[in-house]
Parts: sequence; C-alpha cells; structure tokens
Amino acid sequence: MLPAVQAAAALPAAFDLRDIDGHSFIGGVRDQGNCGSCYAFGAVAAAESTWNRAHGLYDEQAIDLSEAFMVWSLGPLYEGMDGCNGGNILDPMNAVVEYGVPVEKVFPYPLQDDQWTVIEPAIGQHWDAPRHLLLDWYPIPPNDIETVKRVLHSIGAIRASVLVEDDFQRYSSGIFSNDYTAIDYIIPYYSSSNHAVSLVGWNDAPGPEGMGSWILRNSWNDYWGEDGYMRISYMSAGVNLKNSYLIAVPWSGESVELENDGRLTARPWSAGGTLNAYGVDLWGGAASSVTNRGTILAEADGGEALTTARGVYLWGGPEGWVTNSGEIAAVAASATNQAIAHGITLQGGLVDNAGRISAEAGSEAKQALAFGVWAANGGNPLTVRNSGTITASTNDGVLNSAYGIWGDSRAGITVSNSGIIEAFGQEWAVGALLSNGPVLLDNSGTVAASADPDTGVAVGILTTNPGTIVNSGTVRGQTFSINAWDDTQLVLRTGSDLIGSVLLEGRADQVRLAGSGREDERFAGVETLIMAGWDWTLAGDSTFGSIRVVGGRLGIDGVVHGNTTVHAGGTLAGSGTVVGEVVSSGRVAPGRSIGHLTIDGDFRQNANGLLAIEIGRDSADLLTVTGTASLDGTLRVLPDGYAAGGYYTFLDAGALDGSFTLAQGAAVLDVDLVPLGSDGLALEVSRNRYADLSTPGNHGIAANLDMVRSTAADDFADVLDRLDLAMTSDDMNASLAQMTPRIHGLATVLALDDGQAGLDSVRRRMERFAPTEDRARDNGRSTTVWMEAPGRHGRYDADGNSFGARSHSFGMLLGLERTTVHGLTVGMTGGITKSRYQSDSGGDEGENASLQGYLYGFWRDPQTMDGWRWGGAIGTGVIDLEGDRHLSFAGRQSHSDHDAHLLAGTLLGGYDWRFGNWILGPTLGLNWVALDEEGFAESGAGSADLIMRSRESDSLQGVVGGRIAHPFSWQELVLEPEVRLQWVHEFSRQTDDLESRLAGGGDFFVTPGRDLAANGLIMGAALRTRFSETMFTHLGYACTLRDQGGETDHALSLQLGWRF
Repeated sequence: MLPAVQAAAALPAAFDLRDIDGHSFIGGVRDQGNCGSCYAFGAVAAAESTWNRAHGLYDEQAIDLSEAFMVWSLGPLYEGMDGCNGGNILDPMNAVVEYGVPVEKVFPYPLQDDQWTVIEPAIGQHWDAPRHLLLDWYPIPPNDIETVKRVLHSIGAIRASVLVEDDFQRYSSGIFSNDYTAIDYIIPYYSSSNHAVSLVGWNDAPGPEGMGSWILRNSWNDYWGEDGYMRISYMSAGVNLKNSYLIAVPWSGESVELENDGRLTARPWSAGGTLNAYGVDLWGGAASSVTNRGTILAEADGGEALTTARGVYLWGGPEGWVTNSGEIAAVAASATNQAIAHGITLQGGLVDNAGRISAEAGSEAKQALAFGVWAANGGNPLTVRNSGTITASTNDGVLNSAYGIWGDSRAGITVSNSGIIEAFGQEWAVGALLSNGPVLLDNSGTVAASADPDTGVAVGILTTNPGTIVNSGTVRGQTFSINAWDDTQLVLRTGSDLIGSVLLEGRADQVRLAGSGREDERFAGVETLIMAGWDWTLAGDSTFGSIRVVGGRLGIDGVVHGNTTVHAGGTLAGSGTVVGEVVSSGRVAPGRSIGHLTIDGDFRQNANGLLAIEIGRDSADLLTVTGTASLDGTLRVLPDGYAAGGYYTFLDAGALDGSFTLAQGAAVLDVDLVPLGSDGLALEVSRNRYADLSTPGNHGIAANLDMVRSTAADDFADVLDRLDLAMTSDDMNASLAQMTPRIHGLATVLALDDGQAGLDSVRRRMERFAPTEDRARDNGRSTTVWMEAPGRHGRYDADGNSFGARSHSFGMLLGLERTTVHGLTVGMTGGITKSRYQSDSGGDEGENASLQGYLYGFWRDPQTMDGWRWGGAIGTGVIDLEGDRHLSFAGRQSHSDHDAHLLAGTLLGGYDWRFGNWILGPTLGLNWVALDEEGFAESGAGSADLIMRSRESDSLQGVVGGRIAHPFSWQELVLEPEVRLQWVHEFSRQTDDLESRLAGGGDFFVTPGRDLAANGLIMGAALRTRFSETMFTHLGYACTLRDQGGETDHALSLQLGWRF
C-alpha cells in the first residue's frame, strides 16, 4: 500500500552496493590495525561509494580513497580527529567536503607485515596529490530505516556508528542482534557509540525479532565476521541512531510542487519488520515543495513492527520547503516495538507554519520518539518560521522522547517563533533542538518542554553550536529553560519569561538585557552579563564572570555572583546581594523604593559616580558593604513618598575610605551628613515648605499643597511624590507651574487678541477704497458684498509668571453694507476664527474656535475728496476654548473644553488730505473687547486635574497713527498701495486672576492672570485694487511689535468685494 501522495520509487527487498547488476561500487575491506582510526574508514567508505555511484565507476574502475590521508593529513586540522586516539562523527564528514581525499595508492594505510601494528607516518603528507572533493553531507533521523534504504539505493554507503561490546567483537556469521536499539541521550546524535562503520546494503528478510538486517562493512580486516562484513538487525548496537551520508553531485530530478486544500490520509505499508505511513512522500528534486492549506493525516499502529508515521516527508535539495496553514498530524503506535512520529520530515531549506503540526508516538514496551518538525539541510541554511502551533508528545513505553522542532544545518539555523512550540515526553523533552551549525533564534511566542518531574529531563531551547537567542516570549523547561553548549549571546527583551534555569556552557557566553522585565530563574556558566535596557530585575541565585551595567536599571533581588562595573548611565539597584567587587561610575540605588542592597566584597564609587538614597516617613535605604567602601562622587538623597525628616543610617561598611565630593538632597529636603565612626554614615534630614521654595506666580498652589501634603493619599499622593523629586528650587517651580492654570491664562489673552483682530478686520472695511469713487454710481448710493480671509502668526514672550508660546490664527468673514447719498454706510459682518497655540516648552497646547458678528457704520464727506471720516462698530460672539495641559514631571496630561462669550466695540475717526495723487490719512481710535468665561473642570490627569472658576476679562486699546497712499489708474483698473504706522496702548493690561483647585484635594488657590501687552507698534503695507466699478480687493500685511511679555505678530489678510 502506498501513502496518499508518493513520488519515491519502490525499493527492492534486498540491496547490496557490492552487487548491483553484478558490479561492485565499493572496494575491499581493510584493517585499521592497532589504531583508533575507525572514524576515517567509516567516512571514506561513504565517500568512495558515493563518488563511484555518482560517476558510474565500479569494479576495477571504482576509486579507492586514502584513510591515511584523513588520519595524518586532515586530522591535525580538526579537533574531532586525533590520529590513532579516535575521532567524532562530524569532523571526518566535514573534512571530506571541505578538503577532499586522494586515492589510496598515493597515501597507503601503513601496516607492518603482521597486519596489526600501525607505523604512524609524519603529519601532513601528500597535500600535492589530487583530491576527490565531495559536495555535501547530511544527517538522517534516528532509527529512520526507510531513509537509510533510499540513500543506499540512490546515492551510496551510509556512515554509521555502533556500540561495540564483547558480543560484537566475537561476531563470526549470521544476523547480529542485541538490545541496544534506543537513543540514550537527550541529543540523539550523542547516544552511546564507540566505533564507526559503514552500511552498504540491506535485506528485509525477517531476522531476530522479525526485523530485516543491514550489511555492515567493518575495518577489522576480512578475517573478521563474514569476510569483514556483518549482517546486523536494523536497530541493534545502535547502528541506526546517528547515521549520515555524502553527496558528490547536486540534487537533481524533477522538483515537485504539491498543494493541498483538501484532506490527505496516509495508507500504511510494511517492509522488513517496519510499518510506515506517510501522508505526503516526496523524494528528490532540488526545490520540491509542499503547500498545505487543508488536512494531512498519517496514522500507523504497528503491533509488533517498528512503526513510523510522517505527516509530510520531503527529502531533496537545499531549496525544498514546506508551508502549512492547515493541519498536519502524525500518530504512531506499537505494542512491542518502537514507535516514531514526525509531523514534518524535511531535507530542505524552509519550514513555514501558520497552522497546526502535531506528532504523537506511543509504545507499550519500547522507546517512542516524536518530532513535531525534523529538518536538516547539510551545508546550506535552514529556516523555520512558526506563527501557529507545533506539538510533539509521547506516551507509554520506556526512554520516550519528544522534540518540538529539531533543526540541523552546518551553514546556520534561523528560527522565528511567534506561535507555540511544545514537547511532552517522559524521559527527554526539548522544545527546540538546534544542532551542528550557527544559531539565530528569535522567540516572541512560547517554546516549552515537559518531562517526567522525577526522572525526566526537559529543556526549552537546546543548542550545540555558537549563536544568538533573542527572547521576548516564554521559554519553559523544568530542567533548563535554555541550555547552550557553545558560545551564545542570549538577549532578553521586554516580555521575556524564562521558566527554568539557564545554563550556557561556552567559553564566551553573554546575557544581554534589553527593554524591561524580571527573571526569577538561575543563570549559570555565563561569562558576561550586560544590562543595556531600561529596567530589569534578577531574583535568582546566579553566577556571572562579570557584570556590566551599561544603561538602565539593574535590580538585584536575589544573590548574584560576579564582579560588577556600573557605567555612566547605568543603575545598580535592588534588595538582594552582589557577591564580588562593585566599581561604579554610574548610579547605585538600593531597593526600588526603600530597600537594602548588600555588596559582599569591596565597593568603589568613582568621581562621576552617584549613590542615591531614598528617605521615607520613618525608614531609609541601606547599603551594606562587607569589604571596604571607597567613596568619591555624589551622594543624592531623595524622598520616597512623603518624607517628613529624621535620622537614618544609610551606609554600613567593613571599612570606609575617602568621602563624597558632593552631598545633595531634593529641594524639599535639608540634609546633613553624619559620620558613624570608621565604618558607617548617617543622614539627618528636615523638610522644607513648598511656599518657601516657590516664585510669586506659584505661591498660591505651593501654599495650598503645604496644607494637604502630609495627608495626601492614593493618586494625589503619587502626584506629590513625583513633585518632591525635584532637585532644585528651579526644578520645583517648573513642576509647580505645570500644576497651575497658566495655559488657561494664555487662552484668555489669545481670545481677547482675536476679538481685537476681528475689530481690525471691520476697521479695514471702514477705511475702504477711494471714497470719491463711491459717487460714480447711483448718485453715491451702492450696496457692497465683501469677504475677508485673515491669518495671523504670533509669538508671546515668557515673563515671570507665564511661559512663552506661539499661536496661529485663521478665519473667514462675510459682510454686507449699504452706502447712502449722504456718505453714510451701514453694514453687518460675521465670521469664524480658529486659533491654535503651543507653549515653547512643556507641551501645553490648545485651540480657540470663535463665531463673531458685528454691526458697523461709518461716514465720510461725500462732497470732497478731503475731509473727515468717522466710524463705529459693535459685536458679539461665542468662543469654544480647548486646552491640553502637560505635567511632564508626573507623566500626565489634562484636557479642558469650555465656552466664553465676547462683546466688542470700536470707535474711530480720521481726516484725509490729498496732495496731488498722494493721500495722507491720520487716524484715532478706541477698541474694547470683554470676555466672560464659564467655570469648568479638566479631565485626564486624575488628581492633578484643575477645577476652574468663571472669570471676566477685558481689553481697552487706544490707537493713533496714519497711512500714506498713492493711487494709480489705468482705464478702469486702479491700484492704491499704502503704508501704515500705528501706535497701540492697552489701558486694561491685567486680566483677572485665575481661581482653581486640584481635583485631588485642597482649597481654591489664585494664580496671576497673564497680562496683556502695554504698548504696540504696528507697521503695515497694503495694496488696494479696483478692477471695475463693481469689483475690488485689498491685500494687506502687518507686523506688530509689543512690549512687556506681549507678542510679535505677523498678519496677512485678503479682502474681496463686489459693489452693485
């Protein structure tokens, strides 16, 4: 029976590389002699057979490669090959790929005549000989009998390992079988073995325990076993636990692209005592792929057979990939044999999962193995991306092991997880096992492993090679959350939650803290801890080679071993113990509020260092130094909550050396330093009143806060606690000012100025275009419709009580007027104005939106071009005032929205003289604006919100000045440029004081209102244009310079009119 999708060729029941159509693709058996060089014979057998198969070389044409070259020429280049003293399973394969091997006759294996004693040659011979270089090598999953067969049949011999015991050595013939068939280490490739061999064929005919057998090629001469070979049961002596193979040419063949949107169910098949079920079975091709959006299910229940179930099996070239947004599941069960389940088995470059992948294996008598994802890519990069769920679980049986993902690549493994990767096993469980190459793992999801709590080992993330692990999610393992065997940089970011100890076993490991967080677990084996984030707390019992606090706050609430350097910008804090020397050029601050930090060693504070001590109602921070405290730099004393004063011991040392260069306290505290003999220091502290520190503009709120400070609670206390952290009276007053309604005072001034600007628009209309032209139509009678778009940019300077600010205003007015034969014009106008403003510092900002209407009238002598002109206007309006008050010291912002009503009026007079075409027109006027604001309450800043009483303000301005103009005419077009100069005096500078109280408590207090500018000088220019008797425009610019905290104002206006 075939699985639902299969592209692999059917395999024969027996196969032998020594007899393929009567030809042998591998040379004869050799003798390694009295030398632990089996690693070379196993790898070279795989290399020469693979080369021969790829190039069609057999019998006498088949190449015979030199094991001696690997032992004595390549061996010195690798730590894992030590001449006759043995080697590992990785480096011999690496050597064949990286350097290649010459033929045997170039460098024969050196045995004496007794065929036993090895004559060790000089190191590094025969590098000038041509070498056969293999392309790549790949691992095979443990006890994967089907893949071993396929490689043997298609590519070449398998490099294998066995555990040799007496029964193995005594083998002479038949099928060898023993009980060592299961992995016995958390990383299967490190299971017990002591001898390297090669596999050259198989036979599915049932042997012991109903299993087929391999043809094993040994290197103990052709007198051992069956002419140097052994027939060995498929899993005995651990022969199938850590196999690998080589390729000599790139993967070729058709690349299959399989897409599934439905449901695929595997159909199991049997061979050689195994039962196999593959939902998808694809072999070969450089870039085959599987895309699953549906369901793929493989289930196998083998009874007495070795049972393997795979949801997806894709074995091919380095560009192969599997993506899943549906469900892939594999379930394997066996009553008396092993059960192995793979959700995905991939030899290729990418697994991308956004769905669900699961593997479940159970055996009642023997080992069960489950791999959510098993993926390898030889010497090519491997990427695993998971935003879904990957689960591996085992049950029943003995030595059961589960692996969420196992990735293997010598070129590098990149894992990105924002989903869930989990493994549940009895003996061993690993969430993510990454082996054989550099690692980059970024976890923002969950990686978890769980094993038997009494006898099992569970590791969240396990790596064997150098790499970087970045965690902002959860990593859980009851034995270790993270265990890295080689140099590793572990970066913990905000959101990191490690459940289980961390063990880093490299020689240059580093833990780097970024962002903020807390870890309660133990760190061991780490050479360097670097704090470069914002705020981290370590609460476990940990050991580091050195600790560097580069930036941010590192709180120690457990016991941490390691010499510590606090750099400028860094803070060492907490209520735990640092074992080792501490040298500080930054900040040391016991506790998070009031706390007790112990340094079990010497403490040295450099000249730019700072010791921060907090004082509470009846307690203070304490720094204990068991060694010598060498003091320099600054002592800073801060309140923690309400600090009324008192006497506190803050430093207890084995011995004191030196002294603080500067001792400073928060502005609300008076601090005296008191020596306690030769081994301690104390503080005598008293409290200052806010009112004594305040400027006149802040005196009202300061005195009010003095009355409520000691009883303030909850949110109000939190605001005042932050206020008390100001170090100087200037800082204190800056914070107090943020608590006052200064922004509302600015909004009032801006509303009054907008009212004056509205009157100015009406004035411009009353001083209208060429008076003599009005008589040209209907004996002086006319009706005019006009509109104006004014805009203004202003700047308000800071004074003792108010901040500097910028404002931007724009609006639109529409007007209608009627002129009589007697020179009298009456009209009405209405419009809208919006003004936005922002403080120069502090972030306060707001907007006034007004709707205004005016009635106006003016007269000029209709009988002459010279003469008097008089005018007046009255108006009213409503203004919506919105403001945002920023309290930076408290990290808050309040919002307000209230209404005001406006009344305005103006009177003006002047005289126009004509000197030829020149016009000289002096003007005298009086402008009045009254503002009535309702009371209101802010929101958004909690207890720091203000409740405001209603208030009334007005502005009365006298204006004197004049204009000079010169009309130019061409046919009906008339241009009249003018320049204007005016002096403005404010008769009512002082606005009403602002009465308010804080939502958190206290009485109403008074804040001085913002004064209007006393005097101003207006310099302007305009161009009046009449296009015809019915259409005219006015384009004007004015710059206003005002004194005494007023504004510098730039205004631009465009007026259009139609007369009919």
